[in-house]
Amino acid sequence: MQIDADLWVRLAEDAGLPARGWHAALISRRRDAVRARRVYRLSRGDSVLALRIVDQPRDAAVFSAEVEAHLDVQSRFSEVPNLMAADLEAQAALMQWGGDETLFDALAVATAPERRRLLAQAGGWLVRFHRSGFDETRQFQPKYTFRHLRRLMDEARTGKRAVCDQADWLNAAEAFCRMQPEFEARQTVSCLGHGDLNLRNLLLSGNGVNGIDFRKGGSVPVGHDVARFLVHFGALLATHASGADSVLPGVEIAGFFDGYDLVGADDPSIACLTRMRILIDWQSLPQRKARHSVSEARRYDWLRRLSHATFG
Repeated sequence: MQIDADLWVRLAEDAGLPARGWHAALISRRRDAVRARRVYRLSRGDSVLALRIVDQPRDAAVFSAEVEAHLDVQSRFSEVPNLMAADLEAQAALMQWGGDETLFDALAVATAPERRRLLAQAGGWLVRFHRSGFDETRQFQPKYTFRHLRRLMDEARTGKRAVCDQADWLNAAEAFCRMQPEFEARQTVSCLGHGDLNLRNLLLSGNGVNGIDFRKGGSVPVGHDVARFLVHFGALLATHASGADSVLPGVEIAGFFDGYDLVGADDPSIACLTRMRILIDWQSLPQRKARHSVSEARRYDWLRRLSHATFG
């Protein structure tokens, strides 16, 4: 599927760009049961742009919120590609080119020293992003996390929610619930978060790192973003490491905290929400292993390893 000519003319006009003379190349495409989207690289001389089109789901409110979230971030933080124009009806967004490689792709082929450097680079980007939306130092309240988890556990027990290897998941969830007192009455930091900080939402360029695909939301503990990032790394790209890390046992993540210094690995929101993310990602996979894709099967295997190392 190519770019609709009328759509491109509208976007170019809104961005103050000439409509002619651009070369378009489809560089990324996703199509699964819930989402379909295309990303094009547009080049004209020395100018390079990215055009992202969401084909499914068709939800103008959701797409509009994503555009607003990106505009809000770029108004206060420079390490994002500027969004130049958007068409809400077509669910298309035109922005500056953010980078030729995702952090996921770079980490997938990196040596151990390169991985540490890349994780530190990502941590540095995240700490600057968090400081741009810094809210306050406050007491972490894990009750909200455990309230949500206990609701998921009740749904699993009553058959409203199907979880792969459900008995094992419930045992891990119960072990986590017993840890709640460890996170009580401790200080953390809140800020305006990314909302979906996975490894593919950080782009690498000659100028450093750029973030994309922000989610609109209020102030949250920093652990929300850190947990999403670290568990995504631990479940998809990690290699086994000896010893136990306080955040992800058996996974070498020290490089991240070389760059991220707003709080340390002992922050209660990071320790709590990383464990919660393991359980959330586990229960989000298809119940039947036969329905797992190759990547889902690998992810599930590592989530089980993380769970066993973390909860016993």
